[in-house]
Amino acid sequence: MSVNDIYEEIKQIKADIDGRVKHPFLMKFIDVPVIDDQKLLLLYMLLKDSKLSSDKIRQSMIATMLVQIALDTHELVGVHRIEDDNPFMKQRQLTVLAGDYYSGLYYYLLASVDDIPMIKILSTAIKEINEHKISVYQKDISNLEDFIDSVAMIDSLLIQKIAQYVDNLELLDLSKQLLLVSRLEREKRAFKANGFSMVIGGINAIQGKNRGLSRKGDPKQALILVDNQIMKSIHYIEIFLQNYSGTYSFLCKMIREFINDLDMAMEKAVKEG
Repeated sequence: MSVNDIYEEIKQIKADIDGRVKHPFLMKFIDVPVIDDQKLLLLYMLLKDSKLSSDKIRQSMIATMLVQIALDTHELVGVHRIEDDNPFMKQRQLTVLAGDYYSGLYYYLLASVDDIPMIKILSTAIKEINEHKISVYQKDISNLEDFIDSVAMIDSLLIQKIAQYVDNLELLDLSKQLLLVSRLEREKRAFKANGFSMVIGGINAIQGKNRGLSRKGDPKQALILVDNQIMKSIHYIEIFLQNYSGTYSFLCKMIREFINDLDMAMEKAVKEG
């Protein structure tokens, strides 16, 4: 299959997902859901490398991305309590409804073709992701390594479960590291833009606990720890690119572009001080 064929197939699947999630009523009140291109590409490569039929691949990709969009939408709700008469209450309620709607779409799609194994896989992933989210949001993890692992699992467990399903351990490990880098970069941008980041806040809390302090740790130190993890993950990714550039040429090309863009952004940030 040529590069153009891959682009076109992924483009068509993305358009299908996009058409399913844009409910006219919900779009009046909430932002258009974002379809993660990186996750879509990883899913495509995982499933294309399997022995599944074209229809099965398409259904599995659409269902998995609908679950991801549902999880992302619920994450937008926030954890802070607001009063019933707050003007933002309606938007929050509709955001919850949207997340439930997207979850229902995935279930309906797979149930209509009697794909019980995939329903079980995605249901298990949802349960485990929510468990990791609770641990991260409630800051009840005292070990930094465990905290970062939970952050990685939140973003990559869906892909990992599909990788296990098709017995592809190479892309399982890659997905975890690659999606962790993307998540940490987003958290850094959020922190620098508005002073808040779930990950930076969690690391601060862990630093404070480990030092026996009543106050939180130093955000600057937390950013250094995040950068160290990014470099550690990129080192793993670089090894993958060296070992699998022939097997996964298209995927490796896209990952290389991502890392190069990341390097340029980091260099710019350093120059701007």
